[in-house]
Parts: sequence; C-alpha cells; structure tokens
Amino acid sequence: MMASYGMAASASSSIYGVPSSVVPAPAAAAALPVPAAPAGTFAPGTKIQVGSHRVVILKYLSEGGFAHVYLVRLSAPVDGTDQAVLKRVAVADKGSLRGMRTEVETMKRLKGHKPIVTYIDSHASELRCGGYEVFLLMEYCNGGGLIDFMNTRLQHRLTEPEILNIFADVAEGVACMHYLKPPLLHRDLKVENVLITATTATPSSKAGGGTGSMSRKFKLCDFGSAAQPRPAPQTAAECRAIDEDVQRHTTMQYRSPEMVDVYRKLPIDEKSDIWALGVLLYKLCYYTTPFEEHGQLAILNASFKFPSYPAFSDRIKRLIGGWTPRGKRSDITLPRSKC
Repeated sequence: MMASYGMAASASSSIYGVPSSVVPAPAAAAALPVPAAPAGTFAPGTKIQVGSHRVVILKYLSEGGFAHVYLVRLSAPVDGTDQAVLKRVAVADKGSLRGMRTEVETMKRLKGHKPIVTYIDSHASELRCGGYEVFLLMEYCNGGGLIDFMNTRLQHRLTEPEILNIFADVAEGVACMHYLKPPLLHRDLKVENVLITATTATPSSKAGGGTGSMSRKFKLCDFGSAAQPRPAPQTAAECRAIDEDVQRHTTMQYRSPEMVDVYRKLPIDEKSDIWALGVLLYKLCYYTTPFEEHGQLAILNASFKFPSYPAFSDRIKRLIGGWTPRGKRSDITLPRSKC
C-alpha cells in the first residue's frame, strides 16, 4: 500500500546538517569527509525512486532522530545542479506521518523563496513490518550548517557585518513565511536550523587573478514545527492542548513568554517568531542564548545581560533587545517583493 504525497514540487528538512565545517563550492561533495555509516543505511550506488525523480546514492552524510541523510545524484539537473540531499525518515504511525506531511506541504508553499532550502520531491510508503518510510528530496547546501560554521570561528568570532548578513537572510526567510496567506509560523527558529550555500566568486582580471572570495547565503530549514498563528486560549483545556503542542514542537531557550506560560492566555503568532529571532541574533553574537543561566523565569521577565566580550555596537544591541516586551515586538518589515 502506497501513501504518496508531494510529487514534484520543492523543500527543506530538519535534520539535514553536513558533519563538517564550511565546505568550499563547487567541489564540496568531493571535499566532504564520509562519516561511518550506521547499520541499515543505503550503500553508494543504490537507486531510489522519490516521487517522479530517480536518484543514485553518492554518500551517507549524517543521522538524527529517526532519519538518515544522504548526498544523491539526480537523473536530471534541478536548478542547474544534479546533486541533492535525500532525507529518509522512519515514522511509527499515521500521526507521525501527518507531521511529516505538514513539513512537506509547508515546503511546497515556500518553493521559490531564495532564503528557504528548496524542496524537490517526496514520497511515503507503508512498511510490511509496520510504520511508514518517508523520503524527502531537497536542495543540497554545500556550505553545511550555520552551527558548524560558528564552530570554526571559536577563536575569531563572527564580526558584526557577518552577523548582520546572516541575520538578514534568516529574517527574510521568516518574513516569507509570515507574508503567506494565511501566514505560517516557523516556531523552531535557532542556529541549528540554518544551512549555507557557498560559492567562490571568480576573481577580476583587473585584480591580477587570485583565488576569488567566498560568498555565503544562509537558508532557513526544518519546517516540521510550522503552524498557523493560534488565537489566545479561552479555557484551561485549550491551554493544556497548546502547552503540549509547544513542548513537542519548540526549543526551550528560544520560546517566547507566551509559550513558556500559556496560562497567560496570549496568542501565539508572528510575534513569537520575532522573539526567537532576537534570541538567535544574541547567539550569533555571544555563542550562547540570553536565558541560559536563569531559564524560564528570565524568559518570562525578559531579563538578560550583554556580555562584555565580544564587543558590539549599541545598534546591534538595540536590535537584539527590540523583541521585548510583546507589545513592542514589531513584525518583520522586509518588502513583500523580497518574498
């Protein structure tokens, strides 16, 4: 019995992270180290049908949760490349399958937006032994994950211009979600859910040759927690249901006060994503989240401090602090033409 959905359109994924630091393009695939593949992974050369696309496994990349991630070759190029990433996920029941379908449908709605990892195709099938197997085929981001890039800069931290460049790309991706009709919330914004595409600019002949400069674009991924805004709950039962949903689909250190204490009976909407963007910006600057030490109480009171090192301008500090309080969290104001 086949349970197919999402044939030939576009997408991103949650556990898609390349286990290395920044990988130069365009020869990234050859440069990537191959981690030891766990039991049950596809061998290189295995052919897989994913919706309308036939792919060949090139190498195993990583695993996480119930997913294995592979670099694959497409039978025909998509957006100018024949390389893509295949995410193979095992799900136990129809409820989990619905969650995967939510991710796929979100990716379809976001297809064509540059700051979003591109979906290519998907397929799901029921297994004889029970449960389901889901394939997600998506864009290969040859620069790896933002968290890996940050780890290569532990001694020489990201500069303020670099941070603002990363943040602009991520914020644009969030804006693309918020401008949908109806809007969508990401709900799990964090540095681990940002991937990188890297290209090497051809050096100008006027400059006398050279190796060229590295250009990086940062793309939002992992849409398994995406959902429409929720109005303020009215009853204790509604609060409990929202709290269970928040616990399952969000990350503690990035939760907004209305997520931490749902019994305040406030909406969970675009402003909740704006809060998470502020936390993400703080982490880009200081390599920790603002509420790491004091936890939920600090989140509820929006209480945090700026470390003395590294030093950043008042401008970026004002941008970080702009997410609090809720009444002053402004929506992203990127032009709609960007999305």
